[in-house]
Amino acid sequence: MNGMQRRKELVSWLEEAGTLSTSEIAARFEVSKMTVHRDLDILEERQRIRRIFGGAMALESTTNAWTEGEPPEQKEAGESEKCLICYRPATQHLLYGITMENGERKLACCPHCGVSAHLMFKEQIRIAITADYLTGKPHSAQHSHFLLGSAAAPCCHPSILTFENLEMAQRFQTGFGGQLGRLGDALRFLEEEMILHREGESCPHCAAARKKNS
Repeated sequence: MNGMQRRKELVSWLEEAGTLSTSEIAARFEVSKMTVHRDLDILEERQRIRRIFGGAMALESTTNAWTEGEPPEQKEAGESEKCLICYRPATQHLLYGITMENGERKLACCPHCGVSAHLMFKEQIRIAITADYLTGKPHSAQHSHFLLGSAAAPCCHPSILTFENLEMAQRFQTGFGGQLGRLGDALRFLEEEMILHREGESCPHCAAARKKNS
């Protein structure tokens, strides 16, 4: 199978599956991960797929990016739609979705809890998708712009918001402060915050959940 045929089949597979990891693609086509990355770069440049943390997603699979079935805002807030960290219901423009190595999908109510999940599960996370704070559009957490510690705190504290577009993130930062970074910066930011407030609780929502389950 040549590269053109492989990429055509990959697009069809993604349309059926919604999201796929780099490892899954490499195993199916018996190619290296480097080859997979090149294929995904070509397909994204041609606007056939969307790159995400650890793999790729179909352009029309924004619903499946979060969970199976209906979009979160059309469901009742059952246990499966509550945040895996603080158990609060999530809203579309703050959602943070992760897919575990075993295929299990989990939702966080906001990027703060999404980053907390990264610190908790580490390499067990296969794919991470976050929502643009202004548009609600899902995109790869790995390629997102994280605004850390701004005055805008619509959910958990300290505030962590994500933006797909750097210019819009910078404009928001001008009005609300905070520091811009990538996923790695967000991990270090929240880890340092947790150490700083070890004796106290920096987020009342997360603290209440911990006390409830202790």
